[in-house]
Amino acid sequence: MLQRQDLAQILKRNEPHLFDEETDHEDTYVNVVDLPDSHSCLVAPLYVKDYLLGMLTLDNRACGVFSPAIVNFVGTIAKLIAVIIAQKDSSTALMSLNRNLTEERNSLLRPEEEIFSDIYGNSPAWQRVLECIRTVAASDLPVLIQGETGTGKEVVARKIHDLSPRRDKPFITLNCSALNASLAESELFGHEKGAFTSAVMKRKGRFELADGGTLFLDEIADLPAEIQPKILRTLQEGTFERVGGETTLKCDVRLIAASNKDLRIQVEKELFREDLYYRLGVFPIFLPPLRDRGEDVIVVAEQLLNRLRENDNYRHHYFSPEAIESLLAYSWPGNVRELQNVIRRSALMAADGIIGKEHLSLERGKIPRSSRRLSSPEPGRNDWKEFSTMEDAIREHIEKALILSDGKIYGSGGAAELLDMKPTTLQSRMKKLGIGQ
Repeated sequence: MLQRQDLAQILKRNEPHLFDEETDHEDTYVNVVDLPDSHSCLVAPLYVKDYLLGMLTLDNRACGVFSPAIVNFVGTIAKLIAVIIAQKDSSTALMSLNRNLTEERNSLLRPEEEIFSDIYGNSPAWQRVLECIRTVAASDLPVLIQGETGTGKEVVARKIHDLSPRRDKPFITLNCSALNASLAESELFGHEKGAFTSAVMKRKGRFELADGGTLFLDEIADLPAEIQPKILRTLQEGTFERVGGETTLKCDVRLIAASNKDLRIQVEKELFREDLYYRLGVFPIFLPPLRDRGEDVIVVAEQLLNRLRENDNYRHHYFSPEAIESLLAYSWPGNVRELQNVIRRSALMAADGIIGKEHLSLERGKIPRSSRRLSSPEPGRNDWKEFSTMEDAIREHIEKALILSDGKIYGSGGAAELLDMKPTTLQSRMKKLGIGQ
């Protein structure tokens, strides 16, 4: 730089400079590019605040091609280039740091560690899920978790949060199903007092509550179309406004979304924005259904029973060999959630502590304790067939609704809604049938 005092002065002024054709100066590309003696030369420093990153040089073989407007434009472009270079440097350093953190976590955390104690499983399909959790946790990348109902999407989301640098910050959840556009906007972004009739006070939304932490949006495929571009904007810019508010607020949130629907198909059907899908799906994780996890069903069932054994009433409960065969043979349409409810119910029914096949009640269309056998009058057909009483059929239907709703009776997605009954009527029917007692 001591040899190029002219450049030193340009850098000090931090402004683009067009060399005067009448003024002698040393060519920037001397002995590098063969340019005619008379040519145009324009330079612009690359600064981010007070930090010098370099210098942009533009040369043209002709004279007088850089007008004052072009010089000003190059000055603007130089600022943008400087920001891009700085971001690239920061991103590279951050990626290196995250990679180191991930490697350290991978070396320290094994599937049997305490942090994974409630998402157990030894099958290759589930081990891949655990590896994905360990890999993505240290980053701030958005995560899209897809899988059937009951596969444990929220549990996986919590594990990602617990292993992330945000683990000491909030983990906020919102189920997007059954939310209309106005309610969804208020739930996500909050509202000001008086924004609508029932807004009697200011209320923070989920993005604001999750600032610095993680926001988990379950059933993201059901998010109203009107809200999707607002979510996209918040993800891209980190800003939002409360409903009825004029102030733009900032948030630093790591987003994890989940869906039991294939979002690619939703995009093809134009039910979900393609740009939002790609923004959310930076790191997708697919949770396999329980039927595809082989003998994991026994591992999970045993762990669920272990939890019950903490209660003195179930301390000596165990599965019979026939029960284990039945667990393996069943398809588990409700996945882990259904298995959990089956274990709770069967443990309650096994008064002697031995959970048998008859306590699981997994055979479709058969309730063991009250089934009746009717002879078939026509030759050539089965001699006998199982037939349940009306009371048992109603009991089975209610129990399935409770499994699908995870035991919830009231509200959206509750068993009463699924059965198209009043919650009080359902509770009365459950009491009469002895369900949940």
